[in-house]
Amino acid sequence: MKKSLAYDLPLRIFHWLFALLLVTAFVMGKTVDDDSSLFSYHMMAGLSIGFILTLRIVWGFIGTIYARFSSFRLSPSELITYFKDLFTTKTKRWMGHNPASSYAAVLMFLLAIGLMITGINMSHPTYHELFEELHEIFANLFLIIVIAHIAGIIIHHLRHHDSIYLSMINGKKESVKNEPGISSSKKGSGVLFMGIFALWVIFLTLNFDTSQRSLNFLGTTYQIGEQAEDENGTSNSKEEYDEDNEEDEDHDD
Repeated sequence: MKKSLAYDLPLRIFHWLFALLLVTAFVMGKTVDDDSSLFSYHMMAGLSIGFILTLRIVWGFIGTIYARFSSFRLSPSELITYFKDLFTTKTKRWMGHNPASSYAAVLMFLLAIGLMITGINMSHPTYHELFEELHEIFANLFLIIVIAHIAGIIIHHLRHHDSIYLSMINGKKESVKNEPGISSSKKGSGVLFMGIFALWVIFLTLNFDTSQRSLNFLGTTYQIGEQAEDENGTSNSKEEYDEDNEEDEDHDD
């Protein structure tokens, strides 16, 4: 069958960067200890996810038709019909996101935001355990959705034999009646997207203090990893916290 261009270059770049950063953050989060210097890069991967997600949200309003959120099929009835057809007959094909992938995308975006917020707040001395538990819950939910999404792609391919998994590589899908493809892949916008992301990586590199494991962001310093221990085996952050408590106690006396 004839193929048409469905997904522009900025959308495809976001898709693979999003996947790469999430895999990196997830693997490091599961395999690297919190007090390891490498754990800071787990957190920077999370911040980078938030950054490119911001760009994706902007593109969701100004991008090509199938990159826009307005093209997402979020009708509950369409989703129910899609799953019914999935196990009984061939599902309807869509030039853009189908109902299942539309919901999966929205849920992944929301969970990514939740992961970023809980990750940043895990350094809070009072609510550390709460945010840590929520962070892990969000991460596991995200993993479930990703697995379901991949399973959906495999099932779709087995039903339609249209190699839909290639659509996020070359941007093309089999043509659908009354749903025209896009006229341009927006290569210039794709190059701009990569340029902005490169500037973000440079910004992180220049503003990350490896000795303190902290990031200076617009005049505010954020702790994105446990500080290195001193000669007494005590981290600076813990010393400062203990000193604050002592000052409060002296003030109360």
